[in-house]
Amino acid sequence: MPNSSERYSNQIRGARFYNRDAGSGSVFGLWIVPLILSTLGVVVVSSMTGWDLSSPGLKQALWLMVALTGFIVVTQVPLSFWSKHSVFLLAVAFGLLAMTVFSPLKVVVKGASRWIRLGPVNFQPLEVVSFVMMIHLGKVYMRVNSMWKALILSGILFAPFALIIMKQPDFGGLLLLVGIVGALFIERYGILLPLITGIAVSPVLWYMANYGYRAERIETWLDPWTDPLGSGYQVIQGLIAFANGRIWGIGLGRGQQFLPEVHNDFIFPALGEQLGLVGTMSVFLLFVFWTLRVYAAYRKATPERRILIWGCCVAVLLPFFINLGGVMKLIPLTGMPLPFISYGGTSLVFMWARIGLLIRLIKEPIEGA
Repeated sequence: MPNSSERYSNQIRGARFYNRDAGSGSVFGLWIVPLILSTLGVVVVSSMTGWDLSSPGLKQALWLMVALTGFIVVTQVPLSFWSKHSVFLLAVAFGLLAMTVFSPLKVVVKGASRWIRLGPVNFQPLEVVSFVMMIHLGKVYMRVNSMWKALILSGILFAPFALIIMKQPDFGGLLLLVGIVGALFIERYGILLPLITGIAVSPVLWYMANYGYRAERIETWLDPWTDPLGSGYQVIQGLIAFANGRIWGIGLGRGQQFLPEVHNDFIFPALGEQLGLVGTMSVFLLFVFWTLRVYAAYRKATPERRILIWGCCVAVLLPFFINLGGVMKLIPLTGMPLPFISYGGTSLVFMWARIGLLIRLIKEPIEGA
C-alpha cells in the first residue's frame, strides 16, 4: 500500500491533471464571450442615451465594473461554501423577495412591485432567488435518489416563492424560475415526470395566462396591429427597427427614438437597427459558442458538478430565448432583459456571478482526485 506521502503526491498530481484538463484554455470562452456581450451592451445603451453623468450608459458601465468585481470574488469562493450555507442564503433570498410586496422599500413600476430600493439603487430580488435556488436544489437533488421525493420537496420549497412572485405580479419571472427548477430536475431524474406534470398543470397555466394583463399580452402577440398605438406599439416598433437595420444597420446612435424601454427589454431590436443582421447574428453566434464551451465543460465534470453547470447554462440561455422570442413576435412579450446586454444592474451582476460559479465548478480540484 502507498504511504501517506505517496497518497498526497497522487492527490496533487490528480488535482493538477484536473486543472490542466479544464484549465485556462477551457474557461477562456466562458468569460470572454460575456465580456464582449457586456461591452457591446454598454456601447449600445450609451449610443441611445448618451454619456452624461446621469445617463443609463454610464450607469451600465459602472454596473459592469461591479459585476466583474463580483465575478472575481465568486471564482475565489470554495464550492463547499455554497453547499454549507445554501439554506441560509435561500432564507435571505425569500426575505428580500417578500420585501417587494410587504415592505415600504418596494418600488412600484407600471403596477408591478418587482424591486426594492436599497439606498440610491433599485434591486431585483428575483435574481438572488434564481441564483440561490439553483445552488440549493442542485445539492438537494444529488442527495435524494427518489424522483417522487425530490418532486415533493421541490413543490414545498417552490410554493412560497411562487406566491410572492404572483403577488408582485411577475408571470415572466415565475416562468423563468419554473424553467430553471425544471431543468435541474430533468438533468438529475430525466424528462418523463416533468413532462407529465407539465401536461397536468397546463390548464392552470392557460387560465393564468388568459387572466388580466397576461390575456392582453397574448392578444397583442397574436395581432399587435389591432391596437397599434397602445398594447401593440412596442412589438410593432421592434419589428420596424429590425426592418430598418437590413444587413449592415444604420450605424450606432442613429436608431429611431420612439421605441419604449429601448435600452431595457427591447435592446435587441435597437441593436438590429443600428448594426443590422450582421450585429444580431453575431450576438446569436456568440451565445452559441458560449453554450458549446459550457457543454464541453459539462461532459468532463463529475455528476455533482454537472447539475450546477447545467443550471448556470439554463439560467443564462432561458432569458436569452424568452427575450428574443418576445421582441421577434415568436412568443408573447414577457419583459425579460437580454442577458449581459440589456440595461440593468441586478441582472448584470448575477449573470456574471453565474459565470464566476461556472469557472469555479470547472477549475476547483476534486478532493481525492
